Amino acid sequence: MFEKGHVFVYGETGVCRVEDIKICDYGAGKKEYYILQPVFDLRSSLSVPVDSPVFSSRAREILSKEEVLEIIDSLPDSDSEWIRDEKERLEAFKNLLESGTCKNIAVLVRSLYLHKKELASKGKKLRSSDETTMQRAEKLLFGEFAWVLGINPNEVADFIKSRIN
Repeated sequence: MFEKGHVFVYGETGVCRVEDIKICDYGAGKKEYYILQPVFDLRSSLSVPVDSPVFSSRAREILSKEEVLEIIDSLPDSDSEWIRDEKERLEAFKNLLESGTCKNIAVLVRSLYLHKKELASKGKKLRSSDETTMQRAEKLLFGEFAWVLGINPNEVADFIKSRIN
């Protein structure tokens, strides 16, 4: 069980802080809920039952600075093959995003970035579904990296580029 003030990663919501723990009745009887505040989206909050198996499967501790730097440093050596079939690619991307592992999400962002760069050199753009996936993946990855590194999420891409170049 997390305590008030605890910061962690919650699924595709990203980095969240436990703002409060309350007993609420949302129609299924009284239960204890975490009131979560996404740290980079102060306009929203969410309530999640403390005893929810979904919560348990989607919540994880934030990486350490050493782990983040190790992931960044390993990116140039990571290899991912572009999946040509759009349906297969979207399914693979969905699974990577749901896995929640930063390493996999970082490799996904790198793969999309390289493919986007290749297409741009030919005067083409990413498919909208790939662009959407890239935005979702960057939001997750850059949010956690920003929190750990103490920088703004908008600065993460430049931080990564400067570190691996």
